[in-house]
Amino acid sequence: MRRALILLLSLLSLSACGPSYTLQAPERFKRFEQSDAFRYITADGVMLKAREVPNEPKAELAFWVDAMSGHLEKRGYAVKSAKACFQTTKGLDGCTLEFLVPHGAEDWVMSETLFVVGERVILVEVAGPYPLYAPLEEDLKAAMKTFDPGA
Repeated sequence: MRRALILLLSLLSLSACGPSYTLQAPERFKRFEQSDAFRYITADGVMLKAREVPNEPKAELAFWVDAMSGHLEKRGYAVKSAKACFQTTKGLDGCTLEFLVPHGAEDWVMSETLFVVGERVILVEVAGPYPLYAPLEEDLKAAMKTFDPGA
């Protein structure tokens, strides 16, 4: 019982100190207000979220883009388009990779936008059925340029 309480308190303290990411999400996306996590969704189910992993081994953006691309291709994801690298309005370098993956009888798009910020690799992920993702594609590209990882 005591272990469970300690674990619960640890998890609550982690979520309360969650990342302070900001992004001007496309109009059709609504934020999950009841969650500290950085998650958005459209009414028809296209999902956007951010997460981070340690920059370990410490490497530049190009390394992580190549590693992510290789990892997803080995898992059966098909490259949808060439990587698209850009700078945010705050001058942060980012790159977006887009893949197609079968999901039941549908093709889904899985988009991974990577940013390296010191000791962190931040991934902004978007996923949804191709016919629902396609009309949002240009708005999502513009939104990624507004990403700010916070402190």
